[in-house]
Amino acid sequence: MANSLAAINLGLAGAMAGVPIAAVAYGTGESGPVRLPARWWTGSPARPTEVIVTALLTAATTAVTGIVIPPGLTLPAFWLFAVVGVGLAIIDVRCRRLPHHLTGSLWVSSGLLFLMAALVGSDFGPLIRAAFAGIAAGAVMLAVALALPGQLGLGDVVFSGAIACNLGWLGWHTAILGLLAGLLLHGTVASVVRLRRSTDAKNSPIPMGPALAVGWLLAVVLAA
Repeated sequence: MANSLAAINLGLAGAMAGVPIAAVAYGTGESGPVRLPARWWTGSPARPTEVIVTALLTAATTAVTGIVIPPGLTLPAFWLFAVVGVGLAIIDVRCRRLPHHLTGSLWVSSGLLFLMAALVGSDFGPLIRAAFAGIAAGAVMLAVALALPGQLGLGDVVFSGAIACNLGWLGWHTAILGLLAGLLLHGTVASVVRLRRSTDAKNSPIPMGPALAVGWLLAVVLAA
């Protein structure tokens, strides 16, 4: 019962957070800084249907965190990740970029909240694991990006590290599962899309952000 109430409350809060996230996601261009647009409380410049879809996505993902993650200092870290992750996925589809301001905010929010939880619980094991998971994933993805130019962007590298750091609090297997699921999903989608594209368009990049976000959510669900 408690988990159900938490899921409902967090889902409603997520739906409300989805409005400014829609404003940011649809107000971000292919270059330049990420800013909170004027009239962000209405979701502008996103169209009403885009605001509604974004709010529904954030409501669904944040409700999942309320079901899976137990109440405590770490719950806001996963809630924030769910909200910002939806925005990043939309931006990547629209603009083929994952802004460092947003991916970096996921590192900071997870790190600070996990540190607070470790201090309160006097258990630094999960914090150290989360930090090492994030650093290791970022290093591996950076090596891949340098070895295969054009296949990965720095935004993908930072986002992957943030995902591993966040999931690392739940366990090594959860962090690995989240990243592998995202990469496999991206590979599958990219293969299908390229098969259906014309020859000239086959080499154009496929956004990785949405697949990574889905992989994160899948790992959170399976961690229950």
